[in-house]
Amino acid sequence: MKKIYTIVLLSLITLSISAQDFHFSQFYNTPLIVNPALTGVFGGDQRAMLIYRNQWATVASPYKTYGFSFDTRLLDNRSSNFSLGTGLGVYKDVAGDTDYGITNAVISLSGILAINKKQHFTIGAQGGIEQRTLNNPDLIWDEQYNGSGYDPSLSSQESTNYNQGLKAGDVNVGLAWIYSESQRRIVSNKDFSVKLGAVYHHLTKQELSYGDEADNLYSKLSFHGESNISVSNSNVSFKPSFLYQKQGPSQELLLGTLIRYSFGFDSKYTGIMKQTALFIGIHTRVGDAIIPSVGYEITNWKISFSYDANISKLVSASNSVGGFELTLIFVNPNPFSYGKGNSGRFN
Repeated sequence: MKKIYTIVLLSLITLSISAQDFHFSQFYNTPLIVNPALTGVFGGDQRAMLIYRNQWATVASPYKTYGFSFDTRLLDNRSSNFSLGTGLGVYKDVAGDTDYGITNAVISLSGILAINKKQHFTIGAQGGIEQRTLNNPDLIWDEQYNGSGYDPSLSSQESTNYNQGLKAGDVNVGLAWIYSESQRRIVSNKDFSVKLGAVYHHLTKQELSYGDEADNLYSKLSFHGESNISVSNSNVSFKPSFLYQKQGPSQELLLGTLIRYSFGFDSKYTGIMKQTALFIGIHTRVGDAIIPSVGYEITNWKISFSYDANISKLVSASNSVGGFELTLIFVNPNPFSYGKGNSGRFN
C-alpha cells in the first residue's frame, strides 16, 4: 500500500516517544494506564481521574488525548489481609489532518495482598475494547499527483474505508510491590514509601488492519517506580518517579521528581485537617523533552499541570514546543481526614 503522506510525519514523531499506545507525561497520575496492578492502590475508598493532553501544535495538526478513569476496592476489611481492586478507564486520541483516532475502554482488576503492616503485593489484569478511525476525505495519495501538482479528481486506487469496528481482546497484566512506613493503608504523604512494578501490555497482540493490509500490535514491556521521602521536622517531601517502556523498536524513559510542601491547621473538633499542599517538579523524557510541572491539593481534590519542552531533533520544526497536560483527581473520603475508617492520603 502507498504511504499516506499526512500520516508519515506524525508517525515519525510518534516513534521517538513510544509509538502505538496512549502515553502521558504525568504517568504518576495515570496509574490504570501504567499498570493494572495499581488499580485500587491509593489512600481512600473511591478515586476518579480526568486528563487532557495537547501535543505538537506547531508541527502539524496536534495530537489531542482525553482520558477518564475510576477505581475502588472491594472486600476491603481491615481484619483481612486481602482486598480486590476494580476500575474502568476510557481514553480517546485524535491526531493529524486526517483525525486519526483511537478510542479505548478497559476494565481493570487487581488482587491486593497485605504481607505485613508496611508491605503490600499486588497483581492485576486489564482487558477491553478498541476502535481506530480515519477521516478518509482528507487522505492524500501519490497516485493523485499528476506530475506538476496534486489533483484530487484523480483516483487514489486505494481502499475507500479505513475505519475499524470495535475490537475486543487486548489484555495487559502487571504486578507491583508497595512499601510504606505509615500505619495507614497502602500510601501516605508522610513518612517513607516506595512503589515498584512491571507490566506486560498487549498480551494478545491485536491485529491492526487498514484496507487490504494488516499487521499486529507490538507487545510492550514496562517498568516503573515512585517514592515519597519526607524531610524530618518539616512540611517538605520529595516524590521521585520513573517509567521505562519498550514497544517493538521504540522505547522511552521518563524520570524526575516532585517537591511537595503542605500547609494548614489541624481541627480537633471536626476531625479534618484544613490542609492544602503545593508541589512543583521537573521530569524528562530522555532525549525528547524537559517536563516542568506544578500542582495543588486541597481536601479531596488534586490538580496538576505539566508542559513538554521539546529538545529532540524535531526542535527545528517544533520551536521547542511539545505539549501541555492537565489532570484532575478526586479521592473520597477526604484524604486529610482523621476520622475512623479513613484509608490514607493521596499517592
